Amino acid sequence: MSERLPPHQFALLKALGAGVDDPTIENLAQAAGIDQALISAAATELADRNLVSISEQPFTELRLGELGGAIARGEALLPERLVARAVAQRGGTASIKDLSGDESLKAAGVQAGKFGKSLATLGWASFEKGALTLASDAEPAECAVEQALTAALEAGGSLIAEECGLDLSAALSMLKGRKELASVRERSRRAVTLTTEGEQLAAGIAAGEVTELVEVSELTPEMLADGGWRDVQFRPYDVTLKAERAVPGKPHPLQRIVERTRQAFLELGFSEASCPMAELAFWNFDALFQPQDHPAREMQDTFYCREPDSYGLPEQGEWIEAVRRTHEDGWETGSRGWRYQWSPQRAAQVVLRTHMTASSIEAIARNPFPPQKIFSIGRVFRRETVDFKHLPEFMQVDGIIIDEHASFASLLGTLKTFYQRMGLDEVAFKPDFFPYTEPSVGVQILFGGKWFEMGGAGVFRPEVTEPFGCRVPVLAWGLGLERLAMAVYGVPYMKDLYQSDLDWLKAAPLEA
Repeated sequence: MSERLPPHQFALLKALGAGVDDPTIENLAQAAGIDQALISAAATELADRNLVSISEQPFTELRLGELGGAIARGEALLPERLVARAVAQRGGTASIKDLSGDESLKAAGVQAGKFGKSLATLGWASFEKGALTLASDAEPAECAVEQALTAALEAGGSLIAEECGLDLSAALSMLKGRKELASVRERSRRAVTLTTEGEQLAAGIAAGEVTELVEVSELTPEMLADGGWRDVQFRPYDVTLKAERAVPGKPHPLQRIVERTRQAFLELGFSEASCPMAELAFWNFDALFQPQDHPAREMQDTFYCREPDSYGLPEQGEWIEAVRRTHEDGWETGSRGWRYQWSPQRAAQVVLRTHMTASSIEAIARNPFPPQKIFSIGRVFRRETVDFKHLPEFMQVDGIIIDEHASFASLLGTLKTFYQRMGLDEVAFKPDFFPYTEPSVGVQILFGGKWFEMGGAGVFRPEVTEPFGCRVPVLAWGLGLERLAMAVYGVPYMKDLYQSDLDWLKAAPLEA
């Protein structure tokens, strides 16, 4: 016989062959000197080979609770006995309502109404119409519950009901649900015995003909050098077993959308620009041909800075003059302008930027000559009413293409390509109006079965570009980053992107 067995099977057969008086899993684990779980697994594996048989014997375990231990030690009384004594002090009959005011019961934390039926079950009293009447004037003898508690104490705090030599059926029935006295658990004991084939294998172990097979989890250089790998068995890995979930550190999902957006435009040949968060109204509004009496420039829509509340206009006087003339009478753009007197004081106000388009017009002013492709990403601020797709502070990506051959079709194609790179294929455009673009469109994607607005786009009007020396078409757009993140991650409310929902943050994939 030259069989070799895994360590836990070898240990179990060796212990059974040596003889264990009561071959339960617990006793066999102690005899073999290994964990019960390994012995249980070995028994199951050997039973599959018909080398051992496993039998199960159910039993009831009674384990003392805190109050039950005190009662067994004579330090406290069973609540039923306390109630019986309180009834005796009232002449042998008392209503539950009367007993509820008993000071001795209150001190012990006993509510008499809970024990009326158990007093009747014990035969100590009758319980009718909310009143208890004692069956005898004498102090009741020790009941089955008290006997069970005492027996558990003598057994070391717990006992097996079937082995204690007492009939505990009545006591167990009354103790169920009363964990302060004792917990009652239905359990089973597993015993392992050798079959005829198992006895032969155990004899082979005793004779040294069956040896232990060493299991290892990895191949080492030493095994390769001395050939020891031939004498071991490599432990298999069960990849279907549940494992602890690993949650690696990773950037916030919204930050990943920002980086993916930046990467998408860089790969499309754009360069990145920026502008201050606290911006001149000149760049935020006036340079974009937005009239100074436009509703968006009112305090209820825009955050104006208090300190400083104004700042110097750009040093390039020709810019200021051209913008002023464009607002008042159209200047050289072919427009009639807005027909009002433009105020440099209003243009010098300091606001929290309401869109990243301010960075686009500043980029045109710095270099108005084609060809150029520029984008910017930043936080913007508006006095918005908070709802599922609006916040007073959010992020926006703006972009422009300065090219004499630029067309409205190339604008739509660029935006559709961008959203496809972000994994969103259903893109649509609808006619819209913006003060500084013509023609203009609203950009939409399909989200949650409905069309969801992402931002606006169009061709800058001559009144926007010509005051800064740009005489060719300029395609422009402004898109919401949070709305893009909502669509990519399936988040129904924009505010959820900023709340610390750790479960969602852990579950968010590294790549959306």
